Amino acid sequence: MPDFGFVGPSYQAQSIYQNDQEAINWYCEIDPLRKERGVIALYPAPGLETRLALAVGGPVRGLWVIPGGAMMLAVSSDRLYAVTLGYVATQVGVLLTSAGHVSIADNGVSAYLCDGFNRYYYTWGTNTFALIADGGFTSGGFVDIVDGFLVYTNPGTNQFGCTTVNSVASGALSFGTKFTAPDNVQRVIIVNRNLYVVGEKTTEVWIDSGAFPFPFTIIAGTSMQHGTIAPNSISRLGEGFAMLAQDTRGTATVINVTGYAPTRISSFAVETAIKGYAVKSDAIGMTHQWGGHEFYMLTFPSADVTWVYDLATQLWHKRAYRDANNVLHRHRANCMAFFGGEIVFGDHQNGNLYAFSSTTYNDAMGATMPCIRRAPHLTSDLKRQFFHDLQIQFQPGVGLQTGQGADPQAMLTYSDDGGSTWSNPRWTSIGKVGKYKHRARWTQLGQARDRFFEVQVTDPVNRVVVSANLNASLGAS
Repeated sequence: MPDFGFVGPSYQAQSIYQNDQEAINWYCEIDPLRKERGVIALYPAPGLETRLALAVGGPVRGLWVIPGGAMMLAVSSDRLYAVTLGYVATQVGVLLTSAGHVSIADNGVSAYLCDGFNRYYYTWGTNTFALIADGGFTSGGFVDIVDGFLVYTNPGTNQFGCTTVNSVASGALSFGTKFTAPDNVQRVIIVNRNLYVVGEKTTEVWIDSGAFPFPFTIIAGTSMQHGTIAPNSISRLGEGFAMLAQDTRGTATVINVTGYAPTRISSFAVETAIKGYAVKSDAIGMTHQWGGHEFYMLTFPSADVTWVYDLATQLWHKRAYRDANNVLHRHRANCMAFFGGEIVFGDHQNGNLYAFSSTTYNDAMGATMPCIRRAPHLTSDLKRQFFHDLQIQFQPGVGLQTGQGADPQAMLTYSDDGGSTWSNPRWTSIGKVGKYKHRARWTQLGQARDRFFEVQVTDPVNRVVVSANLNASLGAS
């Protein structure tokens, strides 16, 4: 039974007896040149390397790389830091808040920060930081930039404003009002010079028309019947942006907006999971590229879970951090930036900055990073099946020279009742260093009418799954 679906994404249906697949810290890669084995492989999510521990202990609320890439701004708790490429941090400002997302943009001279209540600017050339209290309103939720105008929202209202061009100052009348529907503005985001004004249930698209005193005008015929319940879920993806959508018919759908057309990218399984979360409004979206894949990470802090969408394969998987009690939690990332040729992110609990690594297989602070794959149900008209052996084609010979991972192990468990109960774990070696012909194989796996297998690897090695083969026979009844 070659390629029986062992390699695949996360997909947990409303009933686990229909489908209960899981992929945690493993993502799928499709090889268009393969026709049989190895068409889809599992690759491990990148490990984490600590780059810096900011003096104030977090959470890290926002990251922003200034033009030229020689400096990154980081907000941890109520402190603003300037971080060099050598990861030396200097405090340059103090905010009035210490929790919640901080949105940052810049006009090439100054960075503009919105913390959900206030607006600030930081001019790196003169090392000047100050609170902003001008414009049509003093608060600020999210900010982006287009044509030299820094555009920002007025939280809890249908208003959004902007600075004068190439400045951090705003005129008293330099603001607009979302008017095609009465919902409040949740966020603004710029894509291809279009200003998307995302509300709670609808979205408008505006453009810089050169008007005065407010330079933006709505583009007729571009309004969308989708807004968002979670403004932090909005993140650039491909040539558009993704978000956790909400409209007059409900919420829990994830969409990708390209041009003026929203496309649903969440699966039934993802939507079923989101529907069950008591709190959805705190969802955080982040995007990064890795190995030719563009990933949209969607974390639900209250639910303590992170889903990840792969734009290349259009498949979902999960990423998780395992604590000392072997409990899985959301991914550590709270905000993200591309800095010094690395994907860097800030921790949601402390002031640590980490970088993704293709050669490190541990999680934050050296914790073990588990890779877990639960395969689909194996049944044949509910007739009894006899499972003789299972072989998984891991990339062999990846063991370390010493310590944990010198003889890397894979753990197999299985369920014969839809996941209600599980077998005792059985271990086998992936292959010590240099053992390139080693096979990861389990034998004498019993019989069942409905079986699914789960494999887990925790050793800090390159855990690639190319394919799997199951040797089984069918009984008479």
